[in-house]
Amino acid sequence: MIVGALALFVVVVGVGFVVGHVREARPLPTFPSLAEHPDPSLHGTVAYYADETRCVRLVAAAGTPSRDLWCLPPEGPSTWETTGKPVGPQLVWRRDGRLEVTMFRMKPTKDTKSAPPLTRGWQKLIDIRTGAVEDVPTTAAPESPNQSTQPTVNARGEQLRTNFDAATGKAEVTLTTQSGTRTLLSVHGPGEYSYQFGPVFWEPNGKWIAATDDGRILIIDPRDPATTRVLVTGTGGGAGGGTAGPTFAVTSANVVTPSP
Repeated sequence: MIVGALALFVVVVGVGFVVGHVREARPLPTFPSLAEHPDPSLHGTVAYYADETRCVRLVAAAGTPSRDLWCLPPEGPSTWETTGKPVGPQLVWRRDGRLEVTMFRMKPTKDTKSAPPLTRGWQKLIDIRTGAVEDVPTTAAPESPNQSTQPTVNARGEQLRTNFDAATGKAEVTLTTQSGTRTLLSVHGPGEYSYQFGPVFWEPNGKWIAATDDGRILIIDPRDPATTRVLVTGTGGGAGGGTAGPTFAVTSANVVTPSP
């Protein structure tokens, strides 16, 4: 998955945040919307970066409710000249319940055949209950993305795989258990559009699956028959998840709850 993300660098460089990126209006495979038809049987919360508002939002895996958590500070080309373009943000839930929001930097190099390396940027720790934001010292910010946040095997040993056939444009997600392998989702991109998935991984309790395609977060319920629904759109995750990892994170806790 990491190799695949890097291979797509030219297409999705800095997908989460680099200014000037414009997502093409592509007709995507259609799925039901959890925002329009919430499913209270889905427990957990997704934190994601919203392209349009440049804010980190929280949304219940059930589809509603949702709310803004924190908006990224503005910065422009004058800052990039000295620090490099921002790439990210990568979102990671901590064990203490706070959310890590990490931005990396990318400085152009003379080598045009390979992707410029990511360097240390900044990191914020956000208390989702109070909204308090802690600035992590620059020297303590991560030098590279966290690659341990996308489990493809759950506690029961059930394994997820994604497959893409370039010849037919067919993309699928499969699940392998002790009983064998079955297909959870199989789709084609319309026309010449080669539809692909970004990160596909289990939520911490292994009950449902988070997946990304071009600007959407999908929720896959693996129960037979499997169902796929759209949680949110306009997330910036993109196929491949960006070079700094997915711009969303999943927790099994119900962080945002309906108003009484």
